[in-house]
Amino acid sequence: MNMGLWLLICFVVLTFMGMPIGASIGLTAFSYFMINNEMFFMLAMPQRIFAGLNSFELLAVPMFILAGDLLYAGKVSKTLVDLANALIGHVKGGMGMVATVACMFFGAVSGSGPATSAAVGAVVAPEMEELGYPNSFTAAVIASAGPIGVLIPPSIMMVVYGVVANLSIATLLLAGVGPGLLYTLFLCLYIYYASVKNNYGVVSKFSPKAALIAFKNALWALLTPIIILGGIYSGFFTPTEAAVVTVFYALIVGMFVYKAVTPKTLPTILLNSAVTSASIMFIVAAIACLSWVMTRELIHAQVATLVRNNVSTQVGFLLLTNVVLIFAGMVANGSSIILLMAPLLHPVAMEFGIDPIFYGTMFVANLAIGMVTPPVAVTLYVAARVCKVPIVAITRAVVPFFFVLMAALFTLMMFPEIALFLPRVLLGYGG
Repeated sequence: MNMGLWLLICFVVLTFMGMPIGASIGLTAFSYFMINNEMFFMLAMPQRIFAGLNSFELLAVPMFILAGDLLYAGKVSKTLVDLANALIGHVKGGMGMVATVACMFFGAVSGSGPATSAAVGAVVAPEMEELGYPNSFTAAVIASAGPIGVLIPPSIMMVVYGVVANLSIATLLLAGVGPGLLYTLFLCLYIYYASVKNNYGVVSKFSPKAALIAFKNALWALLTPIIILGGIYSGFFTPTEAAVVTVFYALIVGMFVYKAVTPKTLPTILLNSAVTSASIMFIVAAIACLSWVMTRELIHAQVATLVRNNVSTQVGFLLLTNVVLIFAGMVANGSSIILLMAPLLHPVAMEFGIDPIFYGTMFVANLAIGMVTPPVAVTLYVAARVCKVPIVAITRAVVPFFFVLMAALFTLMMFPEIALFLPRVLLGYGG
């Protein structure tokens, strides 16, 4: 049997058996040495694992996770929801759009889709219920808007992709702004359409005074992305150093400004962040082993040859990438897919002359949609829990949102400048 096919079958079987993704990847690599009677190569695995984890840029991942957890515990989401409500709450379907825009705001301070859905959903779900929105619709809005958090910088997935593809993380982070705004716009337009059609919600009067007060209350939260991006693009610190600065800033804001983080709650926050970070790093370690196996079997070259023989245009390759990633997003989380598939697909994209920053941004934008596609749909499950909606009901309700997000992704694919405009203007990017 072809070794590449064996590795694929082994990984798929282990995954569908319910094995954690990191264990599935690690055992797949282990099976290679076992069937080839080369168990002595396992002695080299600790070195491969260390090499895979020994990255200064990867330090940004646990730091951004901790910063997001601190800001979530610090009740930052409430101030951002209030600001979004003051700005667009007067429009029909406004509270649904408030949830979407608030997710965009919170994404700018957390970098995590599930954290964004949980933080914003806990605030807006009760209010949307009071205003007459069906719980299933509310849950679908929260589940679909949460993934915007992985596009708006700081984005954990962008950091991971930058490390894997050896790209400028600062440029990738900035390139995520355009797709994040695009997703927000498409979702808001659909929410407005659905709310008008079904008479959801009520319309309140816009108050400039209330908007000013909400902006003042949310100012500390809004300063977070300014500090991160301003520091990175001014050259004052690297993305990894920016993550550390964000942790200290989030700690100060949570403890002394909003006073929601206390010495008593801090150990729990640190523990939760450590568990999340460890799970990601375990996957990174397993990928390091499997990547060595794939390199040894020249699987990267085989994939490139297979694609070149069956796809002849940039658009065809981009469509193929999106189809593969949509299905991959149904069975695995985004970071693990990046670690597993970006080394295979990114070099092929370069052969087709596709801009690397655009390709990386589209890659992450696709995986954001994977957060709402079962069976592995993290924001879907978070929204179901927050809104107390059965999984079957929210899955039905999220179907139109899925197609809206797919339309936004297709728009991004056809117009790369949506992602590249800001890097070109602000960084002089010429890729």
